[in-house]
Amino acid sequence: MKAVACAVLLVALTGCGSSAASTPAAPPPQTPTVSKFAVNPSFNATDLAWIELMIPMDDQLIRVLGMAQKQATDPAVRTFATQVSAGHKAEVAKFVALRTRANWPAKNPHEGHDMPGMMTEPEIVTLGKTKGAAFDQLFEKNLKEHLDQSIVLARSITTDGKDAETKKLAAAIMTSRAAQLKQLAAL
Repeated sequence: MKAVACAVLLVALTGCGSSAASTPAAPPPQTPTVSKFAVNPSFNATDLAWIELMIPMDDQLIRVLGMAQKQATDPAVRTFATQVSAGHKAEVAKFVALRTRANWPAKNPHEGHDMPGMMTEPEIVTLGKTKGAAFDQLFEKNLKEHLDQSIVLARSITTDGKDAETKKLAAAIMTSRAAQLKQLAAL
C-alpha cells in the first residue's frame, strides 16, 4: 500500500495531466499495476513510475538540446547543450537498463501530457522557429525547468524508492542536475 501511495505522490509531483489547449483530454494517470507483470521484486511502484517518466522526459530534452546545439547564438550555450545532451543520452541508457531489469514494459503513458520539466510538442515547434537571443533565453528557461523538476523527482526516489541501483541513479541525478543548474546560471 505504501508503494501505491508513493506512486500516486510521484504522479502528483510531476503535475501529469493533459494540456487542454494543445491536446485532447487524457485519461487520469494510473498507478503502475505491478501484479500485471512478473516485475523484479527489488523495484517498488515508485521506482517503476520514476523510470517510466524519466525516459520520455530525457528523450524530449535530448531533442531540445539538439536544437540548441545548432540554433543557439551564444557559443557557450551550444557547448553546454552538447555536454548536457551526452549526459542525458547516457542516463537514458541507464533507465532503459533498469526498466529491462525490472521486467517493466516499454511504454510512455505520459505522451501528449503537459508536465513540469517536459516541453510539449507545440512548445518545441515554437522553440524551433525562434531565432537569435530569444532562442537562447527560451531554451535556458526550459532547460532550467527540466533540471529543477528532475531534482524534485529524483529526491522522491531517494526517500521512497526501493531498488538500490535506482536510488543510486537518483542520487547521481540530483548531484549532476545541481551542477548543471550552476553552470546554466553562469552562462
